[in-house]
Amino acid sequence: MTKAIPIRPEIRSLRAYRLEDEEPFPVRAKLDFNESPDDVPEEIRAEVLERLKARRWGHYPAFGAPRLKRAIGAAIGRSPDEIVVGNGSGETILAAVSVFAGGGTLVLASPTFSLYGQIAAIASARVVSVPRTGPAFAVDEARFLAEASSGIPLLCLPNNPTGGVETRAFVEKVLDVAPVVLLDQAYVEFAAPEDDFKALVSFRPNVVIFRTLSKAYAAAGFRIGYAVAPPDLAREIDKAVLPFNVDLAAEELALALLARPEGAKERVARVVKERERVAVALRAAGHAVAPSSANFLFVGPRGGNAARVRRALLERGVLVRDMTDAAAGRLRVTIGTPAENDLFLSALQEVS
Repeated sequence: MTKAIPIRPEIRSLRAYRLEDEEPFPVRAKLDFNESPDDVPEEIRAEVLERLKARRWGHYPAFGAPRLKRAIGAAIGRSPDEIVVGNGSGETILAAVSVFAGGGTLVLASPTFSLYGQIAAIASARVVSVPRTGPAFAVDEARFLAEASSGIPLLCLPNNPTGGVETRAFVEKVLDVAPVVLLDQAYVEFAAPEDDFKALVSFRPNVVIFRTLSKAYAAAGFRIGYAVAPPDLAREIDKAVLPFNVDLAAEELALALLARPEGAKERVARVVKERERVAVALRAAGHAVAPSSANFLFVGPRGGNAARVRRALLERGVLVRDMTDAAAGRLRVTIGTPAENDLFLSALQEVS
């Protein structure tokens, strides 16, 4: 008799993270995945390829990625022993959740990044979700604080998919009541300077912050992310990350990008300018738009039928994300180039 295959029930019941097949429609504006409207500049691409030619491809990268940790530390004003590098920031989030909340409770403010549910299931963490409310999708602070006191809170700041941020005062309150606080700041470059919480690492022993080079640095194709935490926490997170997790190509690209921060700053400034222009145009046309400090907008199209509007936009070559599962009647729209944004606005006017 064949024995039953032992699949954990929380994994079996999990809804896998999938993308929809968009064929046969040709996409003229891809605004669904919060990617950069620009690619890595050609001169950086050429430099990285030359560096890779000089490397031994048959050897593993340097253990622990010491060069990359030093470069990240120098770029953000932190010590290398506070840095944990990952194959995308998602890997470091999974490691931290496994270390601090594995077998326990992860506290989220929903709607938030859908991948957190999958991470919790992998780490055997129970999820407690505190709903966001109102037109700005604000956190119920009192309820969140109550839950955070007996679990491990994970906040996305700015929040994906809604785009909003929480105040420094609220984050400090969470740090006061929770044993460890996890802050995903993948989109922080698009927010105001006061919304960057990495300085908390200097005087808060229970904070972990996650960052990425996928958004502002336009490196999503190479999966480069990191965590910043007090050294004693960084050492524990590092234990849950597999060795040699950042490959040669990703490391060389990260080093080249971090050496030229002006490119990311210029890109961010253009995106923020476009974000405000598109938000004003959407509100003027009667669509609901949540306040955003990210590189996307959380949009409630007139009439509220997000699935229908998304399909109609796709038929016109504009790809956006239907977020009905997170919040009824909402789309998430990445800020693209001015031409892509104009195409989106024009197509939306036609279909809503």
